[in-house]
Amino acid sequence: MLALLLIFGLIWLFFKLGLGLLHLFVTLILIGLVFAFISYLLIPLLVLLVIAGLGWYLIHL
Repeated sequence: MLALLLIFGLIWLFFKLGLGLLHLFVTLILIGLVFAFISYLLIPLLVLLVIAGLGWYLIHL
């Protein structure tokens, strides 16, 4: 839901600034690609950190 509000906010901002639709769609696609690649790398890293933290906790229990 927050992502949808962010997209509507960006669309409103681009229309307010007077930029064209082509620039709007290219920017939104680039933001989506960047988010996909970052989440593709970040989620496994967070899972590994959680597993390591649980292991550390169980060793020192």
